[in-house]
Amino acid sequence: MRPFLPLALAAAITSACTPPMPGSQFPNRCGPEFNVMVGRNIGEFELPPGLPHRIAQPGAALTEDFNPARLNVFVDDKGWIQKVECW
Repeated sequence: MRPFLPLALAAAITSACTPPMPGSQFPNRCGPEFNVMVGRNIGEFELPPGLPHRIAQPGAALTEDFNPARLNVFVDDKGWIQKVECW
């Protein structure tokens, strides 16, 4: 008899190897989990609804109010993320 892998099991194994969509695993609070964004394009991500955030482009003026719950995403002129911070 030939060993075989049922089609449903093969599909489950294959889908388990597929990386999650960017942003799908982010919490609703600012934290170190967002560091995975650095080096990627801002267009790849959908941030959680309700997460306070701002996208800072080069030369943009930012208020200096401190909010440790806010995610600050610093991008270059083409949208590539340079750093992320919580403040």
